[in-house]
Amino acid sequence: MIKKNKTNDLCIEYLRRKWREILITRFEYFLNVSPESAQRMHSIMDAMIKTMENVFLEFSGLKDSQFNGQIMSDDEGVYSQRLAELLFYYRLRRMGFGNFRSKDAGPDFVASKNGETFCFEIVTPTPNQAVRALIARGGLTIEERNFLFRERLLSVTSVLGDKLKKLAEHQHAGHVPDGAHYIIVVNDSMLLPYDKAWYGAWADLCLGDSTLPIIVDATLGSGDVDLGIVTAEGDVDEATGEFRKLIIKSNFSISINGGSPVIPEDAALRVNIRQEIATRNRKDAIFVDIAESAGAAGFYQITLREDIFFYHVFPTHTNIMPKSALVTSVKNKNLIRKAVLHTSSYAKDEDLVQPLMSPALLIGRQPDEFNHQVIYDNFFKPYLTGGEFYSPPAP
Repeated sequence: MIKKNKTNDLCIEYLRRKWREILITRFEYFLNVSPESAQRMHSIMDAMIKTMENVFLEFSGLKDSQFNGQIMSDDEGVYSQRLAELLFYYRLRRMGFGNFRSKDAGPDFVASKNGETFCFEIVTPTPNQAVRALIARGGLTIEERNFLFRERLLSVTSVLGDKLKKLAEHQHAGHVPDGAHYIIVVNDSMLLPYDKAWYGAWADLCLGDSTLPIIVDATLGSGDVDLGIVTAEGDVDEATGEFRKLIIKSNFSISINGGSPVIPEDAALRVNIRQEIATRNRKDAIFVDIAESAGAAGFYQITLREDIFFYHVFPTHTNIMPKSALVTSVKNKNLIRKAVLHTSSYAKDEDLVQPLMSPALLIGRQPDEFNHQVIYDNFFKPYLTGGEFYSPPAP
């Protein structure tokens, strides 16, 4: 095992090994299809690792004094937090942000875009081992599922509480520039199956009870879906509680009697809105309707993992971005949405819209199995023997 120290060369050497181990685990499917498929997957992994190495070197000027030591940690949570900072820098660059600044004291990044200054503070909620075991296992009972969803939400609300305290401290110490928009970034990587592929590249975000990204439940108070019908008047406010409209977008088309495919109309349900939830000991309450009152301009959920580089080593697919959800205060929502690219957005004055989910769920397949097959059909099969783009090796 490589002796860890804080020099870039040894850090990169360590990360090359770690990244390869992670990728071999997540992309095992392609290594087992055939020797040809395995050879192509190893070539793709080589390119992914080299690309991540380049990003690491570009990021070096922004690292704090603890970065190298912590990204080489054997603790998945510590490693994932530091990787998230590296990958979010990469994501911000691709969004068009510039003029990056980072210091040991203050937010993780201060950056500019469209003449506006933004501060980004990144956090990776990390549940305990028992909860992570449930996340990895799947096939849960109703009781286990309810426990898991509650624990994941509490993991998010806990780190948000810590980061909002940090925001106040940063403001008091003068680390937040005047007029800057402060965004708390929640990397949900540890709330998802760690050894499964495609999270952070194609797979869905971590969702909450509301079937919305978990950051919405944690900052706008969305809770269980009520299966009652929503009337044309929209939101329903009954004695049983406050509700908001939940829009279910159609992401598939159907053909009737051989006719042209038609996309069904969107459906509307309603979701319960909570002001607070109980803590684990049920003696205190945690406020979860905080988007307008917390002091942050926005909350951004994204999955930051190595998997995104599978796409980005192909020049034709560098536009692929991880799924993400942006919750903003009403006041500056348009300005922030224009700068911080996202796949779904939420604010207190709008209907809640369920993000498009994997079509695998509609046909009764596991999303990771479905994703593997789609990727194999597009990135492997055409390039292997007999495929459209097959090129025999040089003699």
